[in-house]
This record gives sequence, structure tokens and C-alpha cells, in this order.
Amino acid sequence: MPLIRSNVHTHTAFCDGKDAMEDMVLAALAAGFDTLGFSFHSYTPFDTSYCLRDHAAYMREYGRLKAKYSGDITLLNGVELDLYGERPAECDFVIGSVHYIKEGDAYFPVDCSAGDFKKLIEEAFAGDAYAAAERYFAEEAELARTVRPDIYGHFDLITRFNAGAAFFDEGGARYKRAALSAAEALPPGAVVEVNLGRLFRGEGGMYPSAWLLRELNALGCRFMLASDAHERAALGFMFGETCAELKKLGVRSLVRYRGGSLEEVGL
Repeated sequence: MPLIRSNVHTHTAFCDGKDAMEDMVLAALAAGFDTLGFSFHSYTPFDTSYCLRDHAAYMREYGRLKAKYSGDITLLNGVELDLYGERPAECDFVIGSVHYIKEGDAYFPVDCSAGDFKKLIEEAFAGDAYAAAERYFAEEAELARTVRPDIYGHFDLITRFNAGAAFFDEGGARYKRAALSAAEALPPGAVVEVNLGRLFRGEGGMYPSAWLLRELNALGCRFMLASDAHERAALGFMFGETCAELKKLGVRSLVRYRGGSLEEVGL
């Protein structure tokens, strides 16, 4: 049985996921989970390509599955709320994420492709990748001030394509200063997810990176494992190995949803 038996960063075919909602429930049960939270992407009017397509149908299916599997697993209805997204009227939890950098009237995605990211740097920041990182982390700080989510999603998503293209030096003073500024803007005890989506796709390591996770830990943040699952196989991917790695980095416990409440799990 896995140490962490829940995941609340879960996408389905209702937005940009590959699998049906019920298939994700069955995969969670097979993985030994007792809690699964769905987190559809909030509506962003400037980009509807990845958002929830039919909220009414989504809620009908969620209600059906919640009743059908009530004796087997707790299902939660959440949202991954972009800084520029629309907050739904009701949800059990909010994952706050920055997916876009706003420059003037334009919104530039930070995680679509390396080519799109290069375009962002060139068109919005005159080729200065560090300026893009500074704006991204300023928006993370704005998320903390205005959205105040329950969980902070993929905190350093700005690094998604950096390993292959080396847009900026993640060990450099300018980048670190920007990231730490956002970290220091988080409220006491903020829950930051340890996001394994990039690891599952074979594109790099977890978010946040090891040095930033240590800094967040020193600031008193709490951490939650997150599959950021867009398909069944991603649920719980490398949860055990990541727990061991987090312990090496100085993390002594994680938080997780058990039913509708947070509980602390020692490592």
C-alpha cells in the first residue's frame, strides 16, 4: 500500500486529459488510493483549447461517480485555477497555477512547447529570458495575494523547457532572486505541490526543483504530492521514490487529502 494514497491534481477528457473520469477512478482504486480529486482547468476566455468544455455534463458525471463509488473511494470536486481564469462558484479545493505571462493585452503560454516559450521571450521580453522568469514569478506572487489557493501548482513551471534549451541559468543569481521573491510572498504554511507531471512525461524532474524546494521548506511551506495526471498511468507515478527523495532534501512530512480534510503524513 502506498504511503500517500491520494491525488487531487487530476485531469480528464472533459478538459485536456486523455481518459474518461470513471477510468481515472478505477485507476486510483487499482493504485490503492482512498481519495481522488478532480481539478478541471478553469475557463480562460483568451484560450479555450484546454479548458473544461461542458461544466453541466462534468458535474453530472462527477455526481454519478461519487454516488457509485461512495463505499470505495472519496471523490472531490476541485479546480486548477489559472491566475487569469474564472473561479467556479463551488469546489472542494483550488489549485492555483500560472500558465500564462501577460504582457500588454497579450497572454503568452509558458508550457505549450519550447517554440512557444522562445516566442514569448523574443516577442514579449526582447530576448531576455530572465525578464520572462521575473514576470512569471511576479505573477506567482500575485496569485498568492489575489487568488489565495488551497494548493500552489507547479511553482516553477517556467523551467519546463529549460533543460533542453538552456534559456536561463537556474543557478544564477538573477533567476534565484526572482524565484525566492515569489516564495517569500506565500502565506505561512502554504501548501506547495511536488508536481511529478514532467517526470512522468520523461521531460525532466519534479516541480519545484531541489534547491527551491529546500528554500520553500525553510520558509515553513508544506508539501503535497501531485501526479498532475492527464492519463491513468500517471496516477501515483513515482510517489514512493519521491517520498524517499524528499526525505533526503529535509522534508519531514507531507500533507494529503483524506476525504475532504488535510492530514499530515510523516516521512
